[in-house]
Amino acid sequence: MTFSLDHVVFFGRTWDECLGMYALDEEDLAGRTILDCPGGPDGLVAGGLLRGLDITAIDPQYGDGPELLESRGRTEIASSMKSWQDDPEVAFEPDVAADFERKKIEALEQFLEAFRQVPERFIAGALPALPLEDNAFDLVLSGHLLFLYACLEEGGMMEHDAFDLDFHLAATHELVRVGSEVRIFPTYTTNGPPRRQPYVEPVMDAMREAGHAVELIPARWVQGDMDAFNDVLVIRRAD
Repeated sequence: MTFSLDHVVFFGRTWDECLGMYALDEEDLAGRTILDCPGGPDGLVAGGLLRGLDITAIDPQYGDGPELLESRGRTEIASSMKSWQDDPEVAFEPDVAADFERKKIEALEQFLEAFRQVPERFIAGALPALPLEDNAFDLVLSGHLLFLYACLEEGGMMEHDAFDLDFHLAATHELVRVGSEVRIFPTYTTNGPPRRQPYVEPVMDAMREAGHAVELIPARWVQGDMDAFNDVLVIRRAD
């Protein structure tokens, strides 16, 4: 049975994983206002604040308290890992799966510490309509929502088509509205043969038509053996 999801899981990545995903070095972030959207329970804000960065995250689940978010995060890590490992077509080798799960818990714990200490850095809000001013950030990082949560028929993980092409176009325009530079990862399919997720090219075309500079650059982080088409979409807004 093909691995699939019926909702966006509350998963996160560590600071190092995030930098690799977005093909960034720490020096690329200094002096910039940064938004993690959707932030989920990742360690990006926590790691950024430790390094003196001006970084904020936004996610629809941030309206809940830390105890509920911790419970949800731990439950979804366990249940999603079991479902993933039960599918022989996508299951990781046991040592890879153990490392994957360990990093999810590490990211969750980093997130929770920051969420409790600096709640003002975590805003409740959801794409494709963010409660943010135009051009509020220099850099917007968007991981593991767009393209990944397309429906199964489009190479994504979702059982339904809530995140269709129209959603992707509206969400990307919104990210560019609030940020001068936007980086989106991943751009590959997770279901079916390895290929570029089908919404990537239409999104790139729409951004170019709006006058923005668009490119795909190699990511430095690889999940399991998903190294084909392992690129981050970079959009630089037209002045």
